Amino acid sequence: MQIFKIIPSTKFAVVINPDHQLEWSQIKSEYPFIADIPIVYGGAQRYYSVKNALETIDSKEHDLIGVHDGVRPFVSYETISNTFQTAERLGNAVPYFDAVNTIRIEKGIVNEALNRAEIKIVQNPQVFRSDIIKDAYKLPYSPVFLDDATIVEKAGYKIQLCHGNYENIKITHPQDIYIGQGLENFLIDLEATSNGYLYSNA
Repeated sequence: MQIFKIIPSTKFAVVINPDHQLEWSQIKSEYPFIADIPIVYGGAQRYYSVKNALETIDSKEHDLIGVHDGVRPFVSYETISNTFQTAERLGNAVPYFDAVNTIRIEKGIVNEALNRAEIKIVQNPQVFRSDIIKDAYKLPYSPVFLDDATIVEKAGYKIQLCHGNYENIKITHPQDIYIGQGLENFLIDLEATSNGYLYSNA
């Protein structure tokens, strides 16, 4: 979370599982700078977790609210800055990188390849003007709400894309932890030898 402090006047709220309070206490003891950050209890789906957090945020209409996943620890300073700057100009911003794999869509017994040049892999943080995201979360929950951008889009707003960083992977499966450990070592070595990538593992 320390990496987000590049954004001036940033305030934080952390959403946790109510059953993970002990784990959160252990994390706070290891990283004292997060000790005073307020926590919000999450819900059964991401929708309810974010909605619970939004209800605790006292924000003005044009303030920016960013939502980030704890399972994406390798977001870069550049991605954060780019996303907030784009949202400042356009009302919202969602980082992405171009698809590098061939993707096929399956419909029943038929499948077909999609145009890879048109496929964007969406990341976090997703940043929205306060009035936009709070208005979007007035919609009732639907299983088609895969992320915050989907909800905002369903509420009638156009989603604005901006470039993310390829290293901003999502740790989803157990084997992703090993990939993440290798990536962390690579980024630390890269930062030690170059100013081309700014990274913090806190």
